[in-house]
Order: sequence, then C-alpha cells, then structure tokens
Amino acid sequence: MRGHPTPATAAATAVLLACVSCSGTSEPTPGTRTSSTATTRTTTAPAGPLTLTRGQGFDRTGAFTSLMTCDDPRDYSPGLNFANVPTGTRELALTMVDLNVHKIHWLQLAIPPTAHGISAHHLLPGAREALNDFGEATYDGPCPPHGATHRYQLTLYALHEPMPTSFDGSTPPTRTLQEIKRRAFASAQLVAPYTRH
Repeated sequence: MRGHPTPATAAATAVLLACVSCSGTSEPTPGTRTSSTATTRTTTAPAGPLTLTRGQGFDRTGAFTSLMTCDDPRDYSPGLNFANVPTGTRELALTMVDLNVHKIHWLQLAIPPTAHGISAHHLLPGAREALNDFGEATYDGPCPPHGATHRYQLTLYALHEPMPTSFDGSTPPTRTLQEIKRRAFASAQLVAPYTRH
C-alpha cells in the first residue's frame, strides 16, 4: 500500500472505514492508510490451532477484489482475521507470496500478539513492513498478466522471539522471510486467487 503514514502520524489523521456493497464484501473508503489499535484478548489458552481467515478485500468466492490489486491505483492491503494465537507468542508476522512466480508481495513484522486481525489498508501501532520483491517496504497487490489467474498465499506466523529492527526496508526479502520462518513455532495459511481481465 503506497505512501502510508507512520502509526504516530496516522493516529492524528485517521480515516474512517465505510462499508460499501461490493461482491458481497465491505471495502475501505479511499484515503490515507491509517493505524488502528490492536484489540486485547483474554489470557485463557487458545481453543485450537492458529488460524488466519479473510476479512475485507475478498469476494464471495474467496478471490481478491480489484481494490486490493494493481488494477486499482489505491492497491489497498486486505483485511485479515486472526484466532487462537499460541501462548508464548512474542509477535506475529504476515507474508504474501505469489505461488505461480514465487514473488514476495508483502512482509509485515512486529504485529502485536494480542491482535485479532488487521483492517484493510491499516497498520497496527508498532508493526512495520519490510522490503518486498518489488523493491518497496509496503504491500504490492496481485498483478498477474492480463488474462491470467495467479494464486497468492498469505501466511501468519507466531514467533517465539521478535524480529530484530535491522530487518527493514533495506533487507533482502528472501532473507527476511527465512528469518521469520526460523523464529516461527506456529503458522496458518490461506490462498486467494486473482484473475486479471
């Protein structure tokens, strides 16, 4: 997601999300990317395995809507829901990889372990994005060739120790992804397609 503010700046210029009807999903109102506050969870043990499910930005079939892709100039990141974060998680990390061409589209680090998810076009306080395979420390949405369908794997990782701050907008994406996997002790995935017409 291009040109997002830092969480501190965004807190002062928060943009409200409005629900609109679009292929059975709700999407954010156009505007500057904002921060949102992580919700807190109870201290009871998780009821099951770590899970990652679709939020805003997907249609009824589970595919990305165009607002979350290169076909829209806003190219917003999707909303996602988390559940059953394991006890002992120090932080969460989120990745998105094009399974067809093995390109890393998104690396988000330092997501609070208390978070129940992220809203579309939002970055939680304290979270940060690392360099992707497109040379940007941000989200770059699905962008397959015209007429093609690509599949994108989103993975949520529970880390037993935080990622060092040295992993940032200058670290090679494959190195960041390898380090996320090294520190992870649980993960959850979902795969969403996108067809570019």
